[in-house]
Amino acid sequence: MIDNKTRTLLTLVSAGSYTKAAQILSLTQPAVSHHIRQLEEEFGIQIFYKDKKELKLTPEGAILVKYARRTMAIYNNCKQ
Repeated sequence: MIDNKTRTLLTLVSAGSYTKAAQILSLTQPAVSHHIRQLEEEFGIQIFYKDKKELKLTPEGAILVKYARRTMAIYNNCKQ
């Protein structure tokens, strides 16, 4: 099963904002922020640059998203 934090990360990247990701996932915006902070603490990286206008992945964040997408694809293949 895919971790909820990973699902939140992928939804956030595709939605482009914390508010939209929260709506898609039926979570609050602080819950989405909390998931991202947990991932940053877990992996010891900063996932996004701190910019109020847009979400921009750091190089480390881009690598994490790449692995998260692979994990999601493997999981979906296993379910089939």
